Amino acid sequence: MVEFLSLFSRDDQFNFKWYTHKWDMLEEFKIEKELVDKQQSGNNSKLYPMAYPTVSGPAVNESTYHQVWNFINFKNNSEHPYKWCNTKLESIKYGWHSVLELSKSNPEIPVENLKLEDGHQFKDYIRMFKSVIEFRTDLEYNDRFSVLIKSRIKSELPKDFKITFNDEFKKVGYELNVYCDVVGVIKALKYICEWITKHKAISSEVNVDLKCEDSFYVLELTHVGSYFNNKKKLETPSGDFEALRKRLFSVCDFSMEGDLFVDGGSQSIIVKALDETTEMNIKGKGKEKEKKLTPPTITYSIDKLGGVKYKLKIYRK
Repeated sequence: MVEFLSLFSRDDQFNFKWYTHKWDMLEEFKIEKELVDKQQSGNNSKLYPMAYPTVSGPAVNESTYHQVWNFINFKNNSEHPYKWCNTKLESIKYGWHSVLELSKSNPEIPVENLKLEDGHQFKDYIRMFKSVIEFRTDLEYNDRFSVLIKSRIKSELPKDFKITFNDEFKKVGYELNVYCDVVGVIKALKYICEWITKHKAISSEVNVDLKCEDSFYVLELTHVGSYFNNKKKLETPSGDFEALRKRLFSVCDFSMEGDLFVDGGSQSIIVKALDETTEMNIKGKGKEKEKKLTPPTITYSIDKLGGVKYKLKIYRK
């Protein structure tokens, strides 16, 4: 995923940087058929195999791929657009296909300044696209990791919850730069906050922290005083737990740890729901396609943890 998304911040033979930066080119920029055809075929030959490799091995999450391709695909159209999602989880129909006709009829206006039918300039959507493929510090204030994640968590949890964002979250998160499927992380937080809310009767206190290592960050949400009581679902994921795993597969690692109360006894449990050992097996094609992830790795301990901790491990490289 990091390699896939970083293409849009560096120049290479396919010039993906073309989609996210103001064009500092000596020649006048025009969206001509030859250029469109070259980008279309070149990008497809580079990106598609990263999401759908012909042999088993690492692959970009299918949702991550569609987020990117639906924005840059010139064969998209305004009548039946393939949509992508912004950090507010709104469905967006605009992409590079949206400025093809506008550019032809307004050749004197720089492409990024073209106004779309909703009144926004196209550069607004370029910025929006950047914010869903990378946590950056050079976009808008609300796009910074600490600001965006804090806003999403507070909007998902009930107003009467006591939410503490630790100093490291504020400090490290404010300056964090990393290629990431931002929407995937936000949707995962939505699931986690729903789980926490369901156990509100146990506790309405949440701590949020962010740890920084050489090659990754770990975002931690701790539901203080909470506990697990469904061992089977942790061992054999289904429903929203499995949906979260599939959305985060190849995006970041995910684990949970906390106290487990079952059959009148208690112990602590660590659930590695997604890590470097997790594999996805795909059977069938099209509507018949079935994706199945290998089960979580689970360990137990007699030590009490005093709550439930949800951990998202976001890789820097």
